[in-house]
Formats: sequence, C-alpha cells, structure tokens
Amino acid sequence: MGRRIFEAVTGIILLVVAFVAAYFFQQAYKSGVEYRALPVPVQEIPPYTMLTEEMFEWKDFPSALIGGYASTLSQLTGRMANSRIPAGLPIPLVLISSPEDYRLADPSLEVLSIPVSAPSAIGGQIREGDNVNIYRLLTPGSLFIPLGGKDPIMDSVTLVAENIPVVMVIGDSGRSSSSSSGVQEVSARILILAVTDGQRDAILTLMGELNSGAIMWVTLAPIET
Repeated sequence: MGRRIFEAVTGIILLVVAFVAAYFFQQAYKSGVEYRALPVPVQEIPPYTMLTEEMFEWKDFPSALIGGYASTLSQLTGRMANSRIPAGLPIPLVLISSPEDYRLADPSLEVLSIPVSAPSAIGGQIREGDNVNIYRLLTPGSLFIPLGGKDPIMDSVTLVAENIPVVMVIGDSGRSSSSSSGVQEVSARILILAVTDGQRDAILTLMGELNSGAIMWVTLAPIET
C-alpha cells in the first residue's frame, strides 16, 4: 500500500516538474524570439465579403512566420475576400483582392452579355476596351409597340444605350480579343458589357423585342476629345 502511495506521489511530482519545465522553456523561447502583432478575423469570413476594420482583432505571431500575410488594417479594409478566411489565423494576402481586380468591371456596374452578328456590329471588329452605342432599328412605316408600352414607336432609329464599356469579346473560337494584348482579333459573336441599372433594363428590353420585329445595331461610340 505504502509503495503505491509513493509511486502516485512520485508521478504527481514528476508531472508538476514537467509542467514547470515546459512553462520556463516557453518563457525562455518567447524571450529569444521576436513577435509581431497581426490582424486576424474575429469570425470566419465567407468568400465575396467586403472587409471592414470591425472584422479583425490583433494577435502576436513569431516574426519569422509572417511573410506573405496582411500586417496592417489598411491592407484589408475596402478589399474583398476571394476565398474563405479562417478565424483567428493570419490572413494570406493571396486570399484578398480589390473588387476591381476580382471582377471584369467596376463593382458598381452590372456585367451582362449580348449576342451580336458581324453585319450589325461593325463587321464584328469590336475589341475589349471599346465603348459602344446600341440602337433599336425598325422598318420604316411599321407599327411597333415596345414591351410594356401602349403607344407605337414611330422613329425608325432609337438610341437605346450609349457609351457602354466592352469588357470582353468572344468570337466563334471562344477566344477573347483585346485591344491591348497581342491576341489575334476575332469576329465578335458575344459582347460582355458593363452597364448601369438603366442601361441593363433598356438592353434586356430590346433583347426581348427582337422577336417582335426590332433589330439591334451596335456602333462604336465617338471618342470625346
């Protein structure tokens, strides 16, 4: 019985000694390692979330391990999570980006696509970076009532939307032609456009009218000087 008590007491003493040794080792390690505070998420941040200061708190990490991570709030606020960001851990810079870099266009604009044909779209020679105007054409003398309207349109040519930025052009091969790259130009079949709410509604209405006799015509917008 006395031997068992002795072994139990000895085990407890050894356990306490181990904890004390680990504590002093940790303190000695900390005193010899440089630490730096980094912002970490208070909670997990889902993808496509706009980042604000309130989402973060500060924690200390060894300086040798912080390369490639956000170190200031200015690197985070106003940017967007392009992947899931775990809570309580340093934030890799590759997981965040500006909304402008992540999207095809200004985040305040909506991006849509419209099909075009070469004869009605400058022979298909439209490039990324161009601005275009979109018109509704009607056969002269025809009776055409627009979608949602009551009165017929008498003008054979109507400007539907103007100065719309082209963010991508898709041709028959599926490739995008660019005005700034060395990619060989292709005849446009699909235009990817960045539009305001009003331009979106006008263009989509026109697309719905194409089966009722309207014709869509696309031109390059004049360059203002």
